Amino acid sequence: MKKITFASIFLILYFLPALCQQEFEINLSAKGYSLINIAVDRFKGNYPQKEKLRKLLIKDLKLSGVFSPVSDKAIDLVSEEKQDRCKKFLLIEAKILVEVTIKINNEKLELSGKVTDLEACKEIFKRKYKGEQESYREIVHSFADDIVYAFTGTRGISTTKIAFVSNRTGNREIFIMDYNGENIKQLTRLKSTTLFPAISPDRSIIAFTSYRDKNPDLFLYFLNGKIKRIYHADGIGSAPDFSPDGKLLVFSASKNGNTDIFLYHIDTGEMDRLTSSTAIDTSPRFSPGGKAIVFTSDRYGYPQIYTMTVEGLNITRLGTIGTYNDQPCWSPDGKYIAYSSMQNNRFEIFLYEITTGRNIQLTYNMGSCENPVFSPDSRRIAFQSNRNGKYQIYSININGTNLVQLTFKGNNTCPYWVK
Repeated sequence: MKKITFASIFLILYFLPALCQQEFEINLSAKGYSLINIAVDRFKGNYPQKEKLRKLLIKDLKLSGVFSPVSDKAIDLVSEEKQDRCKKFLLIEAKILVEVTIKINNEKLELSGKVTDLEACKEIFKRKYKGEQESYREIVHSFADDIVYAFTGTRGISTTKIAFVSNRTGNREIFIMDYNGENIKQLTRLKSTTLFPAISPDRSIIAFTSYRDKNPDLFLYFLNGKIKRIYHADGIGSAPDFSPDGKLLVFSASKNGNTDIFLYHIDTGEMDRLTSSTAIDTSPRFSPGGKAIVFTSDRYGYPQIYTMTVEGLNITRLGTIGTYNDQPCWSPDGKYIAYSSMQNNRFEIFLYEITTGRNIQLTYNMGSCENPVFSPDSRRIAFQSNRNGKYQIYSININGTNLVQLTFKGNNTCPYWVK
């Protein structure tokens, strides 16, 4: 049996206790579309790469879907002012000010951060973070997520990961990266086509499809190094997804010439078949509460998006746009289902608003955009696109702004956002 390496996905990240949410005069719209102008002052302290860490914090805040960082040029006009700093920063249209001192103390990295409401000229909070020097990413990401939490009551996504498939080594293998595309690490080394990664909520299990045994079988890889094949499909066992509690795995697979949705019980190994029509049923994903499943089916002649209970009951077609819709994904806040829709011979990403039935197009003329997946806070979506010839992973705010390319080497597909 070939060995699979899980690399550093199980690293314990550095977190401080959660902040207590406070009341502020600055309000965030319910959808996160009204961004708050935030100024990140030049870092102080003896750490030689403090500007590198400052840029990392700015990127975290920009990708949060909550803040709009003020330009460095504007900040440098007022940064050295000693008097009336609140008024000076308000002149460059900043609403929030972030001040940081970062230094080396006893070979440890220490970050002291303060966040100020400029309109009230009142300190919102300040925190200290300590860690090994090589943990600078986790320290900065944790501070960024604490800032987001202070304004939204929900932690940011800076410490989250994205698993994906890449052929950069010559074979399709599973990789993992920070949410912003940095710190890429290879997870599998099977030297065969490996697809459709899914990672359990506690990051202890990877599910994936692999042709390791010359057949597209479904595997689980456990923290203790054990690898287990859980389904030998007639066709392909694909598109696994873990339930929010990590106890169940839903996937699609072919059996007796038909492709259906199956439910696998992680603890017992029991398998339930949820669909049994003559249609092709694929791409299942759990709802945020784990009580329902969204999936694709061509049971009425062409692929459309459906929901059903976790028992396979009450199958309902959604009112999505287009005659070929696939790859649905439920937002963690339960408000939307993202999906890929064929438009003018290429896929575009749409959002289906569950309460209203409204469809919102997210991407336009960016090549073929496929496999959407929500960030844990529901504010961003990662997806694959071949807009520049090869497939790469991108992320975008759910209002269609702030598009960022995350991968650049080889072809990269099948993103799966990890909490």
